[in-house]
Amino acid sequence: MMSIREALLSVEGEDAPSIQPIIDALSGLGFDERKPARGSFSVLQADQVAGLTVAQRCTLQAAVQAVAAGRGAGSATGAGANTFNDTTATYLKACLPAFDAHQLWGSASQLRLLLAETITPGLPLPAPAAARLFQQRAELEGPLVSTAASAAAASADDLSAHVRHVMLGMKPCVGSEMYTAKTTSIVVEDTLRLIAERQPEAMHIHMDRNTTDASEATIKSLRPGFMCWVNGALVLKGEEKAHSRQLEAAIKELTTKMSTAWAAGLVPDKRPPCMLAFAAAGTLLQFFCIQPPESDGDRVQATPISAVLDLTTALGRLRALTASCNIWRLLAGYASQAPTVPLESGHIMRSPDGLRTCCLLQGFFRKSIANFATEQAPFASFELLQDVYSQMSKPEHRRHIIQVYDIEGHAGPQLLNDVYTVHVAPVGVPCQGAPADLRTLARAVSGVLRGLAALHSEGFVHRDVRWANVIFLPAERRWLLIDLEHAGLHDCDCSGAPYPLQHWSHRTLDAGGKYTFRSDLRMLAEQLLCWVELDEGGRDLRQQLLSGQLTAAAALEHEWLVGSGLE
Repeated sequence: MMSIREALLSVEGEDAPSIQPIIDALSGLGFDERKPARGSFSVLQADQVAGLTVAQRCTLQAAVQAVAAGRGAGSATGAGANTFNDTTATYLKACLPAFDAHQLWGSASQLRLLLAETITPGLPLPAPAAARLFQQRAELEGPLVSTAASAAAASADDLSAHVRHVMLGMKPCVGSEMYTAKTTSIVVEDTLRLIAERQPEAMHIHMDRNTTDASEATIKSLRPGFMCWVNGALVLKGEEKAHSRQLEAAIKELTTKMSTAWAAGLVPDKRPPCMLAFAAAGTLLQFFCIQPPESDGDRVQATPISAVLDLTTALGRLRALTASCNIWRLLAGYASQAPTVPLESGHIMRSPDGLRTCCLLQGFFRKSIANFATEQAPFASFELLQDVYSQMSKPEHRRHIIQVYDIEGHAGPQLLNDVYTVHVAPVGVPCQGAPADLRTLARAVSGVLRGLAALHSEGFVHRDVRWANVIFLPAERRWLLIDLEHAGLHDCDCSGAPYPLQHWSHRTLDAGGKYTFRSDLRMLAEQLLCWVELDEGGRDLRQQLLSGQLTAAAALEHEWLVGSGLE
């Protein structure tokens, strides 16, 4: 029988670090994570558990609902073992064919029509509930179909259960953003998750919600409340406010937080599609499209593609559910011809221990390191990192190495409550390894050497030269050295703890355990040039770097590189 921990881990997108705060909160209420989830969850309401973020509450609610429905995997609307006779997948395939692939590059007026298009055949509703609802609101029959009236609808168990929950089981609450998020997650997010789990072949889609952690205040102010990516593109987002009177405030935030599907330059020669969005406030919900700005100075506009929907009414809930289904159809059409975007705007990447995060925001990366005093300061002090980034911002270095990004009037690393943060640009694609051909490899190595030459000219060493710390700028076709958090001073003593770093070799350090300019160049030779089949010129460069015969500036003049790294 599934335990509490297993139930939480079965929710899509969750792992051990992400569910630990929920486990801790449940433990405080006397729940044992090893106990069976069914008995424990039967007496638990997610809203009773204090101290959780909105995303964590949604995860707990999803696990509770899945266990109650006897599914035990996926989200609250997910598929599980008890689906042998459930025809939800077949029914969804019949009633939700993809729209044309180019609709997200179309007009707002056309999108408004598509979002309101009636789902045919209608969305199934269990017969007893349908009889009561149709008696009260006869016009809902057609868009909704009683399971008693259709054999196909009668066996679409998961879908009909979800439709019933939206139409009759959901009781919208007001008073906090969490309550609003709970309502919209049922109508929009759970609908998309249900369809995605039953049609996994349609697209690569995943969703996330913003954090309410005070230490992530900057991210929260720049990252949408709800995000949905398809093939790496941010194609749907949402903002939620506590009260209906705040709808305009939610709409305004749609235009100030991440208004393009992907960062400029990541997908050259391809114009981003419009972004779908919703604004929710109290019990009100409205859908929008956001066209990508033609230039950096253009004002972002959110154009309504639905009326303001009142989720306290049956008609408002039906229209919101219909719109959510048709959003799936738009996304499915887009996915059929969409490019793969290498970096997801707004997605927070975390280290396995959760202490290091990186998030692509609008035009820059935000990096953070928690527990800085113990995790990073032993390698590089905060003052040294401030100095490194400051020196690298000189005009002669700016093009050759990662730069701090000025946000909210502050450029440079910050340290607050033992959390280190730095905003850096430009945005590029992290390298996974050496380029396939030697000329491209030579250009990449030239880019890294230019970064090392900049550091060395100011008396610094990088100390972690490897492909993971190199990015590629697709629009400019060049490579850039990044991640200065392990930088140090030339000739620094690294003979004792906490050294060596993970990727150093026995020949990285110079005599006396000193890390020097030559150490950086030996790392470059070992990490960037030792796992590829080089020609004679490449082998000569590698040997000279390993033997310490060249400086970074002199290496750029080597015949193997001359011409390859010209900018």
